[in-house]
Amino acid sequence: MNKTRIFFLSFAILSIVLLSTGLFFYVKYRTTTNNNDDIMVLAIIDYGTLKLDNYEEHNVSTTKGNSALQVFNKIATLNLVNYSFGVYVKGVNGYTEQFPNYWAFYYYNPELQVWSYSEIGVGNYFVEDGDQIKLMYTSQ
Repeated sequence: MNKTRIFFLSFAILSIVLLSTGLFFYVKYRTTTNNNDDIMVLAIIDYGTLKLDNYEEHNVSTTKGNSALQVFNKIATLNLVNYSFGVYVKGVNGYTEQFPNYWAFYYYNPELQVWSYSEIGVGNYFVEDGDQIKLMYTSQ
C-alpha cells in the first residue's frame, strides 16, 4: 500500500511539473509571436537633385520593433558607415553624398502634420504600425 501511494504521489508531482513546463512554453512563445506581428510602414526615398525621377514610395511589411534602418534595407542598397554613436547613411542605391549635401532621416509627425528631422539615428528609430519614414538627400 505504501508503494502505491508513493507511485501516485510521484505521478502527480511529475504531471504538475510537465503541465507547468508546457504552460510556460505555450505562454512564452504565444506572447512572443503576438508581439512580433507584421506591421506596415511607408518608407520614402527622396533623391532631391541627384536624379530626375527623384521620389520613391514603398509600403513595407516589417516586424514590430524593427528599426528604420532595417526597413530601408528591405527596399534599397545602403552605403553605411559605422560610428560609435550609430550608423550613418552615406549613400542610397549608388547615390553617394557629395559635400555639403548629405542623406538625412525624417519621420512624419501626425500630430503636427509635418515631416520632422529625426534627432535619433536611422538605426535607433524603431518603427510602429502606420509610421512614415523618409531618407532625403539634402540640396543646399
